[in-house]
Amino acid sequence: MGLFKKENCVLCGGKTGLLDKKCSDGKVCRDCTKKLSVWFDDYKNTDALHLKGQIEVRKIYADMAKVYPFTKVFGEFGVILIDEKDKVFVAFPDTSSGLFGSQRKVSSMDDVIDLGPDVIQFDQVEDFEIDITETSREEKRTVDGQQLSYDPPHILYMETFTLRLKLKHPYIKTINIQLNDGAVQIHNEGRRLWTDPGRKLAAHLLSLPGLVKEERAEVYDNESLLHVFLRSPYEMPDYSYGFRCTLRNREEIRKYQYYLAMAREIQTILTGKGE
Repeated sequence: MGLFKKENCVLCGGKTGLLDKKCSDGKVCRDCTKKLSVWFDDYKNTDALHLKGQIEVRKIYADMAKVYPFTKVFGEFGVILIDEKDKVFVAFPDTSSGLFGSQRKVSSMDDVIDLGPDVIQFDQVEDFEIDITETSREEKRTVDGQQLSYDPPHILYMETFTLRLKLKHPYIKTINIQLNDGAVQIHNEGRRLWTDPGRKLAAHLLSLPGLVKEERAEVYDNESLLHVFLRSPYEMPDYSYGFRCTLRNREEIRKYQYYLAMAREIQTILTGKGE
């Protein structure tokens, strides 16, 4: 007698494995799981009848997705296709496959459509958040074979842009779409200086500019809010003051602008309003 009881899939009757998903009234095999939405994760509270219904609805969505005139495509890691005329969109969370994402699942709009995505209406979006996640590490120099800190320390800040959507949808509760394939990397001389909450809030609400155009400038110094107000209209992070960025950051700053503008455009299209 085996240690584990063998179960048949509640959807197709086939064999299930130890790691297969469990719904409220049984197990779902891997093949059937692939027929469900990539965004679906509430197996615990969903029974076989509703899962079968989802599969049937997704067949209809697959046909619908082939005829919608998607005119806008956004994203490099995750991807979202938008049809502004019919006010619908489809999305896929990860366009890469293989080790380290070295291969691509999709390289065109047709590839996304071939995956059989879920068709989502604009008015099914209940909440939309632009999440800019930051991680950091200290950069060091090698002296006589030893790793030593700079004075002041050099800090690398890495920024990832993710859209977080809460939906009023029959079987999808949330969607998280990471826009950039690799993190934006901003090098900072010295740790970023945080000032009082009022100045931080002002920078966030006003989307203050923070990049100096002058070629002769050695450093972009945004530690003063007054200085930020007087600078040219390039957009740095909302907390741009406190960075002391060297000229080598110019391309990364432009990437930051690009992804932030992309995120805000998607938000405006789907919700009818920006931040």
